[in-house]
Amino acid sequence: MDALRAAIAEAQAGDAILLHGCCHNPTGIDYSHADWDEIAGLLATKGLLPILDLAYQGLGQGMEEDAYGVRRVLAAVPEALIAYSCDKNFGMYRDRVGAVYVMVSDPAQLGAVLSNGYALARAAWSMPPDHGAAAVRLILEDEGLVKLWQGELDDMRARMNQVRARLAGAGHAGSIDLAPLGAQNGLFSVLPLSGEQILKLRNDHGIYMAGSGRINVAGLTMDNIGKFIADLGAVAA
Repeated sequence: MDALRAAIAEAQAGDAILLHGCCHNPTGIDYSHADWDEIAGLLATKGLLPILDLAYQGLGQGMEEDAYGVRRVLAAVPEALIAYSCDKNFGMYRDRVGAVYVMVSDPAQLGAVLSNGYALARAAWSMPPDHGAAAVRLILEDEGLVKLWQGELDDMRARMNQVRARLAGAGHAGSIDLAPLGAQNGLFSVLPLSGEQILKLRNDHGIYMAGSGRINVAGLTMDNIGKFIADLGAVAA
């Protein structure tokens, strides 16, 4: 929050600011409700344009809880952009299903916004496939399918939270403190590993992660997590 406050203080009116709505990628560290309340006020006071990236709704604390920050900001500012993804919460990553929402202060601006949006879309992908979006639409239009989808989403969130609790419960893996992972949300977290340690995990133990130390929590299971912690401790001794 201190770094964010400093960045907002340096920004000029009209500047854009990108914020993850929940399940921050790559850290897994989310803002609290009190943080979002403060952020919304700061953005409004400075006259900044929020770009709100909501790519993991439902995979943090829940569908409603994960939307708190976005809704709080939208209530405080006159204009905003929302980038929404169904890739993760609908399990349609390869289909790249999502949407861009625009809130304007003057309805007369919508024509210009849409015109620019169409031009950018035409240059970027022209005509996207529809089957992924059609699948999402069919689910959201059927009350029974929505209930089934949300139940599966709850199960996935609970499984990731179980993995995080198991990691946090281990305390340390060598010099690495795993406890913070238990308070984080979503698919990703970052471990304080050097490039050399990451390569050693890959070459000696068959454990793969990004060069930044980002791990995919969903890639761990209760069957392999013990080995992961042990191997991590061996490398980070």
